[in-house]
Amino acid sequence: MYRIALIGGGGVGKSLLTFAFAKHLRKRGLDCATVNLDPGCKHLKYAPAFDVRPFYSLDKAMKQFKLGPNGALKKIYEKAASDKRMRAALDSSLDGADVALLDTAGSMELFLLKDGAEFLKRFADAVLFVTDDQAVSNEDNFLVLKTISAVQTLKYCLPTCTVINKNDLLEKAKKKEKQKRLTPQRGGRAAVVDNLRRLLEEIERKERLVFVSALERNGLDDLMDAVNELKCECGDPR
Repeated sequence: MYRIALIGGGGVGKSLLTFAFAKHLRKRGLDCATVNLDPGCKHLKYAPAFDVRPFYSLDKAMKQFKLGPNGALKKIYEKAASDKRMRAALDSSLDGADVALLDTAGSMELFLLKDGAEFLKRFADAVLFVTDDQAVSNEDNFLVLKTISAVQTLKYCLPTCTVINKNDLLEKAKKKEKQKRLTPQRGGRAAVVDNLRRLLEEIERKERLVFVSALERNGLDDLMDAVNELKCECGDPR
């Protein structure tokens, strides 16, 4: 069993990618299960083998703890990380599957925190950090993307691949341009940017960005190749 968590901000298409990639893996002969770990989602494109919502409700947690959505999500993941009953139900529902895609809540900072990172380490073998076309729309956004990706990977210490979804919205002629190294700038702010860029070059794994479109079902073979590379990196799955 190899468990892959899809994380990223809201609206980047994690759920649609979960649905599309699961279908793709099944067509390639793998028994792929989908898992919903978003306690606040209202609609799902896929039929999950396991759903967190019978165990935790975002609306109830918000009322119970008198918190907003992000605060309540943190509380839920904190409790779920050590919830043996939920873990047993999850393991049972995934019995016999080759791979499981874990669709998580849309919160960019959720797994940067101690409890969120602990939850991810306990439930996943690898991570797909999903973002969209806006993340590579200019050099500043690209730098922010790589910074977040590097910090998150250091926090939860799992093999991670960065996936750019909504590839259909990008101009094809600009894809290669977006993957080039950031060019040096000038001025006070530029010094910070250049130093950050050099730091990232030192600490980041030389990973390729994987461009996909969950909507148009393209790039999924490339994503499958990237997942196989992650599997080799982390060794034998649990």
